[in-house]
Amino acid sequence: MDDDAVDVCIVGSGAGGAVAAHFLSRQGYSVLVLEEGGRVGPGDSLKRLEKMWQPALRPHPDGGLTNSGRPWTAQALGGGTTLFGGIMFRYRIVDFDAGKHMSSDALDPGWPISYRDLHPYYEAVERLVGVARADHADPMDPGSGPAVMPPHPYSVQGALLDRAGRSLGLRPFPTPLAINSVPYRGRPPCHRCGPCNEHACPTGARMDLAAMLLDPLVADGSLAVRPFSRALRINLARCGVAGSVEWLDLRRHARRTTRARAVVVAANAVQSAALLLRSTGRGAPAGLGNGHDMVGRGLSFKVSGYRWGSVPAPGPGPEDGPFSSVAFSDHYLDPRIPSGLGGIIYEANPERDRVRDGRLTLRLHFLAGDQPRARNRVRLSAGQDAFGVPRVVMDYVTHPIDESRRDHLAARAVDLLRAAGVTAVHAEPSNYHLGSRHLHGGCRAGQDPQTSVVDRDGRVHEAENVYVVDGGFFPFAGGVNPTLTIQANSLRIAERIAAHLGTAAPRTTTRPEGEVHR
Repeated sequence: MDDDAVDVCIVGSGAGGAVAAHFLSRQGYSVLVLEEGGRVGPGDSLKRLEKMWQPALRPHPDGGLTNSGRPWTAQALGGGTTLFGGIMFRYRIVDFDAGKHMSSDALDPGWPISYRDLHPYYEAVERLVGVARADHADPMDPGSGPAVMPPHPYSVQGALLDRAGRSLGLRPFPTPLAINSVPYRGRPPCHRCGPCNEHACPTGARMDLAAMLLDPLVADGSLAVRPFSRALRINLARCGVAGSVEWLDLRRHARRTTRARAVVVAANAVQSAALLLRSTGRGAPAGLGNGHDMVGRGLSFKVSGYRWGSVPAPGPGPEDGPFSSVAFSDHYLDPRIPSGLGGIIYEANPERDRVRDGRLTLRLHFLAGDQPRARNRVRLSAGQDAFGVPRVVMDYVTHPIDESRRDHLAARAVDLLRAAGVTAVHAEPSNYHLGSRHLHGGCRAGQDPQTSVVDRDGRVHEAENVYVVDGGFFPFAGGVNPTLTIQANSLRIAERIAAHLGTAAPRTTTRPEGEVHR
């Protein structure tokens, strides 16, 4: 495929970029994917790889900027899906219209679409990648269809937490996972080797979008993927129309330009906002889509943390397995929580030492969507990196209401642990304020161009052929992990892109994988 001119240039190969690339390539369009990272290899871990990723700058309380920001889900082919724990919740109905739970100084959290709009795309993505879950077990289930795989059995820890939750009157359910519980689409079931989260899956049982969606299309010549390629800017051909993407081949230190009929931005919420801000020019003096100073604003990380303790090990049993096997959504909507909107709590097993000195570690993660605030934003530094590219700055301060919501969920996690027999509960911070694996906002969607960056179809208000398909689209972060929602929304937007581009000669006569059934 010619890198000089394509139908679609996609920046980023993670949850949003890979799904869009897969759909558009199978529709017959020429697609080039630019990915700043490389392939995650066997035995790789987030801890090892993250040391090689450029941090973001953050304001220091005493003035100046520090290199302490975490602006990446993962810098890798397949993005965060190569290293995540496989957790695949759907957003709840309230996540799309949470206005009554927000403070007066928050940006509008309302999505320009509803759960009903995304429902068929959730179903299609679950069929495409494989999600193991229990039908209708989640008390906050927004209306899911039949699962394509049964849920994973509880781990020893999960079974203890399930019993503890039920003793408190809660309604635990199996954590939905993009990890095969049975053979699915040519991939084996999980053999519970652990530790799973933040590590490459050695068997292929867990979803890895690089291997599942991108590699087969690259192999048959219908998709071009360029790793170690950083998008520098989007160039306008004329006012309101993008003409090309300028990018840097990091291995050859060579600048390239690719003409494209459409540009899809999927680099993650932080990096996508930074790309638009760098894309200045005639008609976009402050950056592409930034005519009303909204690009980068509404940056959200979710408020979160961990609580853990230990109990006597209940005897021999499978201590390894998925990162999470049981979850609790009973405190998602809870009048006792400040604002009434809570979030999710789930088992989050430690990487190692699950059993030590005859004691079993029980660990819970809690998280909630944070207030979208104009002051929380991505911006560009006056300083540049080694390639002459402006450094990314992340401004983020937790809203006092969100601190209270976080602390309430922490207390509920402590209740669960104590009900399971833990006597000494330990607090473990997630340091989400530095940047998290859940990145949202910055290119927020809405109907009003003065308060949003993209419309309901992900199209930048000020550029008719530039689209955002990652978590940057999200007006509100939601109270559960975002991966499945990013994928479903990307598939929905990819359909709109195809309609905008017009007909293309299909590369296959078989029914496209992940087809949406209405």
